[in-house]
Amino acid sequence: MADGVQQPMRRIVSKLILWSLLSAVCPFYASGQQDPCPDVSIVSNAEMRECYTKAQIRMNKKADEIAARIAGKLRTISPKEKALYSSGIVQMLKDAAQKIDSSQNHWRAYRDDYCNAILLGYTTGSGAGTAYEHCLYSTAVARVHQLLYDFGDPDAAGAHPH
Repeated sequence: MADGVQQPMRRIVSKLILWSLLSAVCPFYASGQQDPCPDVSIVSNAEMRECYTKAQIRMNKKADEIAARIAGKLRTISPKEKALYSSGIVQMLKDAAQKIDSSQNHWRAYRDDYCNAILLGYTTGSGAGTAYEHCLYSTAVARVHQLLYDFGDPDAAGAHPH
């Protein structure tokens, strides 16, 4: 890849990483979403962990579904669109779909490593499991927000996200 192409990609990747890290720290600020679990002062740690476990499963499923729908929409090119678009554009849309699939796999690996670091960072104590589940939840919230921000709602009307 030419250096002129790598530089913009590095900037994009750097911005995505920075946004992901910031969103993991304050996902509710970034997404405007309310925390699904009650205040720790009114429930036990075990109840908090159970709540975040359920919430993270739902949110991670949502992140996977949105990424898959975006990729599917990018891959689906009608005969009318094929007539309008050059073969280069058609190929770019197919490549973008593959990159969404790949990025979702890399995102899962990042999420798992990052949240395991949080888990291990607790070293001892009953809050480690809750912090881990909360991390899985908050990184999924950030991913959903980023996918929708960058590509729009894959179920909305229109040929392609961009």
